[in-house]
Amino acid sequence: MIEANGLGKTYRLYGKPLHRLLERMPWNKQPRHKAVHALADITFDVAHGECVGVVGTNGAGKSTLLKVLTGTTYPTSGNYVVRGRVTSLLELGAGFHQSFSGHENIFMNAAMMGFSRQDTMKRYQEIVEFSELKEHIHAPIRTYSSGMVARLAFAVATSTDPDLLILDEILAVGDQSFQKKCFDRILSFKQRGKSMFFCSHSLYHVRQICERAIWLRKGRMQMIGDSVTVTNEYATYENNLLQGGDPSPYADLPTAKAPPELPCMVTADILDSATGQPRNQFAPGEHCAIRVHVRNPRREKIVVAIGAKRTDGTLCFAHTTQFTGEPIDFAEGHVTLHLDTLRLLSGEFGIAVWIFDESGTHIYQERPAPQNLIVQNRTKDLGLFLQDHRWTVQALHPGAAATQKSRT
Repeated sequence: MIEANGLGKTYRLYGKPLHRLLERMPWNKQPRHKAVHALADITFDVAHGECVGVVGTNGAGKSTLLKVLTGTTYPTSGNYVVRGRVTSLLELGAGFHQSFSGHENIFMNAAMMGFSRQDTMKRYQEIVEFSELKEHIHAPIRTYSSGMVARLAFAVATSTDPDLLILDEILAVGDQSFQKKCFDRILSFKQRGKSMFFCSHSLYHVRQICERAIWLRKGRMQMIGDSVTVTNEYATYENNLLQGGDPSPYADLPTAKAPPELPCMVTADILDSATGQPRNQFAPGEHCAIRVHVRNPRREKIVVAIGAKRTDGTLCFAHTTQFTGEPIDFAEGHVTLHLDTLRLLSGEFGIAVWIFDESGTHIYQERPAPQNLIVQNRTKDLGLFLQDHRWTVQALHPGAAATQKSRT
């Protein structure tokens, strides 16, 4: 669906508008601009039915790459091919006219995407129902909230049933209900064998949606491979930046670092509760512990949460120190979740760690543990976890039951 070979994009920054003119004069002998290399030597492909994610820090070149692939801007080097019907969601609401109603903007936006009025009429009811704007669809867009605009824009863009979806942080907008609807629709595209090129800061969504991922750094490809491996490497890199420590093995990492005073997770280890030694394979009923090394230079009051997610994204459990009132206001230390008598049955579970502020609303950090928790069940019990239980058996007519039993 996508073939990119040696893509590069360089922007020219001029100190003054006059410099742009002076640079074109025949007597000019020196450049009047500063070259900014947003992309350099990007080569990859996206197969039919495949979903590929893009991760990287702000300024890494993710949005520029998506703009090149959608034709919003042109590369200064290299070439690319995009096949099939393409829908891109780079900025929800782009192209909407503020004075027109939602109804009028649906037809105008669909026309810009190449649809006739007849085609749009066939999809009109579906678009309105998805956006949940039936009562406001004839009101001007300027009277809409940002969430309402996002709903309408997403509904129009995804109604086209494209062969390829190009998405840029689409799950980071709107309320929780809208995000879930977006996610469900994106998954429905994937289940129907559509291709996707997906950019996000949410490593969890990249792991769940994408088979492969690309890590961009300073406009170059740092890594390409399966999404779990790439996101784990990228998470380790971000963690090193947050700690302000040695970012090896990446020798030429950017010099800008995140503020070192923020609370962060240094390491997360799965342990045997009895021995305290690292171990990630257990049987149901055994004692397990997850120890998180936390650094908190400003000694803020923080909350630590630890959860286990199945490979399909199902959250199996999530426990937080906020609910038990455990105080965490030290500069550095360990926070350990003890899972006495492990109730999970067979499966491999990713361990996620969250660090919140005191109120539990602002996330300082969300990181996966380096290892997954593997539970191997050797009994015949079925399901996700083993619930504490007991049985009682009572016949309503003991005599009749006994007679029936004796007959058989």
